Amino acid sequence: MPEEVIPMSSLYDLLKRITRELPGCRLASVVNYETGMPLLALSVGDPIDTSGADAYHSDLYRVVAHALGELDYTQSPQGFVLTGREAIFVSLPLADTGFFWHIVTERATTIGFTQVVMRKHAANVQAGVQELLQAS
Repeated sequence: MPEEVIPMSSLYDLLKRITRELPGCRLASVVNYETGMPLLALSVGDPIDTSGADAYHSDLYRVVAHALGELDYTQSPQGFVLTGREAIFVSLPLADTGFFWHIVTERATTIGFTQVVMRKHAANVQAGVQELLQAS
């Protein structure tokens, strides 16, 4: 059963809570599809270094969307999972916002667990982004 959608006054507080829920979380961000710029990012590393991961995922969304169009598919990418020797990168689109959210964890945190936590909080993250966009 999906978690009840509770209006979040602070997207920052929500991402902070999610990073505490995910063991080994290294990065949690909300990123613009077009520019690759984060609306908000929390990381344990250098923000300049972690912004590269956000920009790379933004490129993935654009390139795969273009490829799907060339193949006559009308759908857009539904998310990405990339694995490395030390980290796992998971991103999911936030419908009707122009943003996706991106989580990077240490390899010991399973992909499935990360996806469950992301799905659990997806409606609240989306509501938080929409709240910020309406305020600006």
